[in-house]
Amino acid sequence: KMAGVVCLSVVLLQPNISLNAPNGGMFWGLQGPEVTSGHSFSITCSIQPQYPGGLFYLDFSGSNRTETKPAVNHSASFHFPVADYTDQGNYSCVYEVNVSTLSFHSTKSELLTVGIRVVLLQPNISLNAPNGGMFWGLQGPEVTRGHSFSITCSIQPQYPGGLFCLEFSGSNRTETKPAVNHSASFHFPVADYTDQGNYSCVYEVNVSTLSSIYRQSC
Repeated sequence: KMAGVVCLSVVLLQPNISLNAPNGGMFWGLQGPEVTSGHSFSITCSIQPQYPGGLFYLDFSGSNRTETKPAVNHSASFHFPVADYTDQGNYSCVYEVNVSTLSFHSTKSELLTVGIRVVLLQPNISLNAPNGGMFWGLQGPEVTRGHSFSITCSIQPQYPGGLFCLEFSGSNRTETKPAVNHSASFHFPVADYTDQGNYSCVYEVNVSTLSSIYRQSC
C-alpha cells in the first residue's frame, strides 16, 4: 500500500479597509481621504464571513509599524485618538485565521491613503505708535505723520516657526518676517501718506513628514 498525502488549502477572500473620522474631521482631497490634524479617526478592517475568529493586521506602508487585533464579527477597528503627521501614509489590512492548526493569511486589502490636513487659526493684527503718535479716528487708528509705528502679527501657538506676511491692500507691497514666539513686528520709522491704507497678516508654516510639505495661509 502507498500512503497518500493530503494537503489542506484555504483561499481567503481579500479584506476590506475603511476610514471614519467623527465630528466632521474628514475631508476628501485629491489623493483621497484627509483627516484634520488633532481629530480622532479609526481604520476598520473587515472580511466576508468564511471562518470564525481570526486576526487582522493593520500595516503602515514604508515603516515597521503594524497593529494587530482579534476579529470580532469579522471586523476590527484601529483607533487613532489624535491625528498627527506621523499617521499620514498608506494603510492595508491582512486577515489571518487558523484552520486545523494551520495558519493562513489573506492577500492585502486595497491601499488606503490617509492624508493629514492642517487647519490654522486666524492670525491677529495690532498697531502700536509710541510717544503719543496714535489716535482713534472715525475709520480706526490714525498715526501722526512723521512718527514711528509698528504693526504686529501674531497667532495662537499651534506649530513652531513659520512666517508672517504683512500685506498692504491695493498694492503689491508685502513684507515678510519669521515668526518668533508666534509673532512678528513690522516697523515703520517715519509715518507718511504712502503708509495710509488697509493692512492684513498672513501666516504660513511648513510641516514636513513622510516627504510631504503642507502649507496653509489664513
